Amino acid sequence: MKTKTKKPILVVGKSGTGVTTKAKALINSKEYRIFYANDISISDVYSWPLEIGIIIEDVHHKPDKDKILDLIHSGRNVVLTSKNKKEVSKVLLDCCQVKMAGTKNYYQIILRARAKNSQNFKIVDDNIWALTSAYIKMTDRDEYLTVLNTYRPPPMQILSWSVASQPNNLKLMHVSKAMMNGGDYFYPLLAYSKLGAYGGVIPPQRKSVSPFPAICRKLGLRASDGYLVRDLVKNQEYSRWAAKILDEKECKVLGIKKERKRRVSVKKDRTKKLEEY
Repeated sequence: MKTKTKKPILVVGKSGTGVTTKAKALINSKEYRIFYANDISISDVYSWPLEIGIIIEDVHHKPDKDKILDLIHSGRNVVLTSKNKKEVSKVLLDCCQVKMAGTKNYYQIILRARAKNSQNFKIVDDNIWALTSAYIKMTDRDEYLTVLNTYRPPPMQILSWSVASQPNNLKLMHVSKAMMNGGDYFYPLLAYSKLGAYGGVIPPQRKSVSPFPAICRKLGLRASDGYLVRDLVKNQEYSRWAAKILDEKECKVLGIKKERKRRVSVKKDRTKKLEEY
């Protein structure tokens, strides 16, 4: 009898309700790594050590579905998180067993407790758009620092959104250096780099998507086999076969030539017919 593969857990809940804490408790590994669903820096899924668990955050936001599915089907120890079950792809949802986080929002409780001494303190939402908007529009830097210390958004994410929204803010260069050097100064420096309340939120441009996963799938390989296909096309017979399947742009990526179909020219019969005489 075949044993059923245990479905990975998807923990769903708003920020501040203990989603990541619950994911850490549910991961069945002493050691684990946390990745965001749109930025999973694992080049070869099958070379990932089985004893190291993987927590994938925010699978509702532009997830690398192929890589996540590869990780799940490869038998790795995976726990997923999402802020909104309705926005999770059906393909991923069908692979998981869903567990809800708590309903109590600890972030909002902390913010309200800290806001008691300030009549004008604004309760900010926890998503990256709202946090960036607060960076631009909140006039009190100390209040914004309180928001940052409470929500603790990923430094690279909040910095990239701040730079995109205020590209002429040279102070953000110093914030970037602080992030690279580590330490506890990132949030205070970001809060005090504010230029004032002007402008709107501009999302950062996404990195160009690699063409290799699509090429690999066309050739019957795994999406993560980009490193393998480069070696395979060195074989002339394989490269000729691949060129028949791939389009011209994909062939250029691999450095192989696609043979163009020769046009068969049909010669017109110029012999006069009887009725033409």
